[in-house]
Amino acid sequence: MSSPHPDAVRLLHGFRGYQLVVAACRLGLPDMIAVAPLGADEIATRTGLDPDATRRFLRGLAAWGFLAEDADGRYSPTPISDAFRSDRPGLRNMTLMLSEEAYPTWGELMYSLQTGKSAFEHIHGKGRWEKLAEDPESAAQFNAAMVETSTRVSGDVVAAYDFGWARSVVDVGGGHGALLAAVLRANPNLRGVLFDLAPGLAGAAEALAAAGVIDRVEIVEGSFFDAVPKGGDAYMLKSILHDWDDEHAAKILAACRNAMAPSSRLLVVERLVPDHVTTGARDLASVMSDLHMMVLLGGRERTTSDFSKLFLPAGFRLTRDIEMPSEFHIVEAQPA
Repeated sequence: MSSPHPDAVRLLHGFRGYQLVVAACRLGLPDMIAVAPLGADEIATRTGLDPDATRRFLRGLAAWGFLAEDADGRYSPTPISDAFRSDRPGLRNMTLMLSEEAYPTWGELMYSLQTGKSAFEHIHGKGRWEKLAEDPESAAQFNAAMVETSTRVSGDVVAAYDFGWARSVVDVGGGHGALLAAVLRANPNLRGVLFDLAPGLAGAAEALAAAGVIDRVEIVEGSFFDAVPKGGDAYMLKSILHDWDDEHAAKILAACRNAMAPSSRLLVVERLVPDHVTTGARDLASVMSDLHMMVLLGGRERTTSDFSKLFLPAGFRLTRDIEMPSEFHIVEAQPA
């Protein structure tokens, strides 16, 4: 009998590999070895870990390609570990957030598959947003993960989209304003409005000040289910609609449409599900995010045609789908 396919074996070990990465992020290991290669004993001393367990832990990370081990038993960084450093936009904060809220939730995947409902709500007896509002530490970790992702994607947005036609931009549900800050830095003539609930805006003023754009931003607190600030030329929704089912997403779009002038434009920055899935990295990221939205929130990622159908009842027509180097797209719409 032949051995299982190597990819099948990697899938079997996937949850173990993820926990190795979580531990590495909590220990700050990617930052530690970025300075100079270190041996297992030195890493154990710096982290306060058991020396034997540390050697076995580092071997595991090396087997996954997270670290590189040299002939002297020292460990050095790889492009994979660099993606989890704390001094650059990558995957560290997302990893830590998912380990707390999502890892146990995915253990109830069968519940979502059988019911189509959020496994998170099934486990906790309340929705994810409600639970975050009760847990400042988890909310802070969520905000850090969102800032990390927005920072990573914002360069692609400003490179892919010409804001030269606009005078103002409203970032709806924009959190700390990482995307808005990038857009304003790249477009000195623009003014911005950062709009979110109070927990999402915590620390936003300081972040915008550090980015050097606070003098061009109005921070407004509110719910996008009720109303959004009026008078903007461009309205951005990054990673917002995928949190919600079509009914709730339609309410968000309707609130945006009510605030917009006929000449305004809506920019939805989301992953798009392809019509036909391949094994490529972009498709994997989009499909796994779609499943994650289902399990955690009852939301979904959408295809281009899904967005076209979603836009019409809210008074929009899809005008462009702009692909970017990352897995995200800019789906542009205008009032119909």
